[in-house]
Amino acid sequence: MERKKGCVLGAMIVAGALGAIPGRAEVAIAGKAGSLGLGLEVTAGLSPQWNARVGANAFDYTDDDRLAGHIHYDATARLRNATALLDWHPGGRGFRLSGGLVYDGNKIEGSSIPSASGFYDIGGVPVPTSFITRLDGKIDFDPVVPYVGLGWGNAVAPGSRLRGFLEAGVFFQGRGKAKLTPVIPAGSPINSTPGAREALDILLRREESEIEDDVADYTVYPVVSFGLSYRF
Repeated sequence: MERKKGCVLGAMIVAGALGAIPGRAEVAIAGKAGSLGLGLEVTAGLSPQWNARVGANAFDYTDDDRLAGHIHYDATARLRNATALLDWHPGGRGFRLSGGLVYDGNKIEGSSIPSASGFYDIGGVPVPTSFITRLDGKIDFDPVVPYVGLGWGNAVAPGSRLRGFLEAGVFFQGRGKAKLTPVIPAGSPINSTPGAREALDILLRREESEIEDDVADYTVYPVVSFGLSYRF
Protein backbone atom coordinates (compact mmCIF):
# COMPACT_ATOMS: atom_id res chain seq x y z
CA MET A 1 0.00 0.00 0.00
CA GLU A 2 2.80 2.44 0.91
CA ARG A 3 4.55 1.73 -2.40
CA LYS A 4 1.32 2.37 -4.34
CA LYS A 5 0.89 5.67 -2.51
CA GLY A 6 4.49 6.53 -3.41
CA CYS A 7 3.86 5.84 -7.10
CA VAL A 8 0.80 8.10 -7.08
CA LEU A 9 2.70 10.88 -5.30
CA GLY A 10 5.62 10.53 -7.71
CA ALA A 11 3.28 10.82 -10.69
CA MET A 12 1.66 13.90 -9.13
CA ILE A 13 5.10 15.51 -8.66
CA VAL A 14 6.04 15.05 -12.31
CA ALA A 15 2.60 16.04 -13.60
CA GLY A 16 2.58 19.18 -11.44
CA ALA A 17 6.02 20.21 -12.63
CA LEU A 18 5.08 19.65 -16.27
CA GLY A 19 1.89 21.67 -15.80
CA ALA A 20 3.90 24.60 -14.47
CA ILE A 21 6.06 24.85 -17.62
CA PRO A 22 5.00 27.74 -19.87
CA GLY A 23 3.73 26.67 -23.25
CA ARG A 24 6.36 28.68 -25.20
CA ALA A 25 9.33 27.90 -22.94
CA GLU A 26 12.67 26.82 -24.35
CA VAL A 27 12.85 23.05 -23.96
CA ALA A 28 15.78 20.62 -23.97
CA ILE A 29 16.06 16.87 -23.56
CA ALA A 30 19.06 15.14 -21.99
CA GLY A 31 20.54 11.71 -21.47
CA LYS A 32 22.61 11.15 -18.36
CA ALA A 33 24.44 8.60 -16.24
CA GLY A 34 25.52 8.56 -12.62
CA SER A 35 24.85 7.21 -9.15
CA LEU A 36 21.10 6.94 -9.90
CA GLY A 37 21.80 4.84 -12.99
CA LEU A 38 20.87 5.79 -16.55
CA GLY A 39 18.24 8.45 -17.16
CA LEU A 40 16.38 10.86 -19.38
CA GLU A 41 15.50 14.42 -18.42
CA VAL A 42 13.49 17.32 -19.83
CA THR A 43 14.43 20.93 -19.02
CA ALA A 44 12.21 23.96 -19.63
CA GLY A 45 13.22 27.59 -19.21
CA LEU A 46 10.95 29.60 -16.91
CA SER A 47 13.03 32.79 -16.98
CA PRO A 48 16.67 33.74 -17.71
CA GLN A 49 17.62 32.56 -14.21
CA TRP A 50 15.12 29.77 -13.52
CA ASN A 51 14.62 26.37 -15.16
CA ALA A 52 12.37 23.41 -14.34
CA ARG A 53 13.50 19.83 -14.82
CA VAL A 54 11.70 16.48 -14.71
CA GLY A 55 13.38 13.16 -15.27
CA ALA A 56 13.54 9.44 -14.61
CA ASN A 57 16.44 7.10 -13.83
CA ALA A 58 16.88 3.33 -13.48
CA PHE A 59 19.59 0.74 -12.88
CA ASP A 60 19.97 -2.76 -11.36
CA TYR A 61 23.04 -3.99 -9.50
CA THR A 62 23.47 -7.57 -8.23
CA ASP A 63 25.95 -8.73 -5.59
CA ASP A 64 26.55 -11.39 -2.95
CA ASP A 65 26.24 -9.46 0.30
CA ARG A 66 26.16 -10.18 4.01
CA LEU A 67 23.56 -8.29 6.05
CA ALA A 68 23.39 -8.03 9.83
CA GLY A 69 26.71 -9.92 10.04
CA HIS A 70 24.93 -13.31 9.86
CA ILE A 71 23.48 -14.39 6.54
CA HIS A 72 24.72 -14.11 2.97
CA TYR A 73 22.15 -12.93 0.41
CA ASP A 74 22.18 -12.97 -3.36
CA ALA A 75 20.91 -9.39 -3.51
CA THR A 76 19.91 -6.96 -6.25
CA ALA A 77 19.71 -3.21 -5.74
CA ARG A 78 16.97 -1.84 -7.97
CA LEU A 79 17.26 1.91 -8.53
CA ARG A 80 14.04 3.54 -9.76
CA ASN A 81 13.68 7.30 -9.41
CA ALA A 82 11.70 10.21 -10.84
CA THR A 83 12.71 13.81 -10.20
CA ALA A 84 10.95 17.19 -10.27
CA LEU A 85 13.46 20.00 -9.72
CA LEU A 86 13.91 23.77 -9.97
CA ASP A 87 17.28 25.22 -11.01
CA TRP A 88 18.46 28.71 -10.12
CA HIS A 89 21.21 30.05 -12.40
CA PRO A 90 22.66 33.21 -10.78
CA GLY A 91 23.15 35.76 -13.55
CA GLY A 92 21.72 33.29 -16.07
CA ARG A 93 25.08 31.51 -16.33
CA GLY A 94 25.96 27.82 -16.28
CA PHE A 95 26.36 27.40 -12.51
CA ARG A 96 23.14 26.28 -10.85
CA LEU A 97 21.65 25.54 -7.45
CA SER A 98 18.87 22.95 -7.50
CA GLY A 99 16.11 21.76 -5.21
CA GLY A 100 12.95 19.70 -5.47
CA LEU A 101 11.43 16.29 -4.86
CA VAL A 102 12.41 12.75 -5.79
CA TYR A 103 10.13 9.75 -6.09
CA ASP A 104 12.45 7.20 -4.48
CA GLY A 105 11.62 3.75 -5.78
CA ASN A 106 15.00 2.38 -4.67
CA LYS A 107 14.86 -1.04 -3.05
CA ILE A 108 17.09 -4.01 -2.33
CA GLU A 109 15.77 -7.53 -2.93
CA GLY A 110 17.53 -10.79 -2.22
CA SER A 111 17.38 -14.44 -1.22
CA SER A 112 19.56 -16.08 1.41
CA ILE A 113 22.44 -18.36 0.43
CA PRO A 114 22.55 -21.52 2.60
CA SER A 115 25.54 -21.70 4.92
CA ALA A 116 28.01 -24.58 4.69
CA SER A 117 27.28 -25.21 8.38
CA GLY A 118 23.71 -26.22 7.55
CA PHE A 119 22.25 -23.49 9.76
CA TYR A 120 20.88 -19.97 9.30
CA ASP A 121 21.81 -17.60 12.11
CA ILE A 122 18.49 -15.77 12.46
CA GLY A 123 18.38 -13.12 15.14
CA GLY A 124 21.34 -14.78 16.87
CA VAL A 125 19.72 -18.25 16.97
CA PRO A 126 20.88 -21.13 14.69
CA VAL A 127 18.00 -22.54 12.62
CA PRO A 128 18.64 -25.66 10.45
CA THR A 129 18.36 -25.08 6.70
CA SER A 130 16.17 -28.21 6.62
CA PHE A 131 13.61 -26.21 8.63
CA ILE A 132 13.76 -23.15 6.34
CA THR A 133 14.73 -23.44 2.68
CA ARG A 134 15.62 -19.75 2.36
CA LEU A 135 14.76 -16.23 3.42
CA ASP A 136 13.47 -13.76 0.83
CA GLY A 137 14.26 -10.20 1.85
CA LYS A 138 13.41 -6.68 0.76
CA ILE A 139 14.51 -3.22 1.92
CA ASP A 140 12.41 -0.17 1.00
CA PHE A 141 12.91 3.54 1.65
CA ASP A 142 10.67 6.60 1.99
CA PRO A 143 8.82 7.04 -1.33
CA VAL A 144 8.89 10.85 -1.78
CA VAL A 145 11.92 12.72 -0.47
CA PRO A 146 13.62 16.16 -0.79
CA TYR A 147 16.68 16.83 -2.97
CA VAL A 148 19.32 19.59 -2.95
CA GLY A 149 22.26 19.94 -5.27
CA LEU A 150 24.49 22.11 -7.42
CA GLY A 151 25.96 21.74 -10.85
CA TRP A 152 27.13 23.28 -14.08
CA GLY A 153 25.14 23.47 -17.30
CA ASN A 154 22.16 25.39 -18.64
CA ALA A 155 20.47 23.25 -21.25
CA VAL A 156 18.16 26.03 -22.53
CA ALA A 157 20.57 29.00 -22.55
CA PRO A 158 21.15 30.81 -25.88
CA GLY A 159 24.01 29.48 -27.97
CA SER A 160 24.92 25.91 -28.76
CA ARG A 161 22.02 23.47 -28.87
CA LEU A 162 24.22 20.59 -27.68
CA ARG A 163 25.69 21.00 -24.17
CA GLY A 164 27.29 18.91 -21.48
CA PHE A 165 26.45 19.15 -17.79
CA LEU A 166 27.62 17.95 -14.37
CA GLU A 167 25.66 17.71 -11.13
CA ALA A 168 26.24 16.70 -7.51
CA GLY A 169 23.72 16.58 -4.69
CA VAL A 170 21.91 14.45 -2.14
CA PHE A 171 18.43 13.25 -1.39
CA PHE A 172 17.23 12.20 2.03
CA GLN A 173 15.62 8.78 1.62
CA GLY A 174 15.09 8.00 5.29
CA ARG A 175 15.80 4.83 7.22
CA GLY A 176 15.48 1.60 5.25
CA LYS A 177 12.62 -0.73 6.19
CA ALA A 178 13.43 -4.45 6.01
CA LYS A 179 11.01 -7.33 5.47
CA LEU A 180 12.02 -11.01 5.61
CA THR A 181 9.76 -13.80 4.34
CA PRO A 182 10.73 -17.41 5.14
CA VAL A 183 10.25 -20.21 2.62
CA ILE A 184 9.32 -23.21 4.77
CA PRO A 185 9.18 -26.73 3.27
CA ALA A 186 6.02 -28.76 3.83
CA GLY A 187 7.66 -31.25 6.18
CA SER A 188 9.38 -28.68 8.37
CA PRO A 189 8.83 -29.00 12.16
CA ILE A 190 8.05 -25.29 12.12
CA ASN A 191 4.71 -26.17 10.54
CA SER A 192 3.81 -28.86 13.08
CA THR A 193 5.37 -27.80 16.39
CA PRO A 194 3.08 -25.59 18.53
CA GLY A 195 4.56 -22.13 18.99
CA ALA A 196 7.40 -22.73 16.52
CA ARG A 197 6.12 -20.30 13.89
CA GLU A 198 5.48 -17.61 16.50
CA ALA A 199 9.05 -18.06 17.81
CA LEU A 200 10.41 -17.82 14.25
CA ASP A 201 8.48 -14.58 13.69
CA ILE A 202 10.15 -13.09 16.77
CA LEU A 203 13.58 -14.05 15.40
CA LEU A 204 12.70 -12.60 11.98
CA ARG A 205 11.69 -9.26 13.52
CA ARG A 206 15.00 -9.23 15.40
CA GLU A 207 16.90 -9.98 12.17
CA GLU A 208 14.99 -7.25 10.32
CA SER A 209 15.92 -4.75 13.02
CA GLU A 210 19.61 -5.71 12.70
CA ILE A 211 19.44 -5.31 8.91
CA GLU A 212 17.86 -1.87 9.33
CA ASP A 213 20.71 -0.92 11.66
CA ASP A 214 23.22 -2.08 9.02
CA VAL A 215 21.68 0.13 6.30
CA ALA A 216 21.12 3.14 8.59
CA ASP A 217 24.16 4.86 7.03
CA TYR A 218 22.27 5.09 3.71
CA THR A 219 19.60 7.56 4.86
CA VAL A 220 21.33 10.19 2.68
CA TYR A 221 21.84 9.09 -0.93
CA PRO A 222 24.64 10.87 -2.84
CA VAL A 223 23.83 11.93 -6.39
CA VAL A 224 26.55 12.50 -9.01
CA SER A 225 25.60 12.66 -12.68
CA PHE A 226 26.81 13.88 -16.04
CA GLY A 227 25.34 13.94 -19.50
CA LEU A 228 24.50 15.70 -22.74
CA SER A 229 21.45 17.85 -23.52
CA TYR A 230 19.95 19.05 -26.79
CA ARG A 231 17.84 22.22 -27.01
CA PHE A 232 14.96 22.26 -29.48
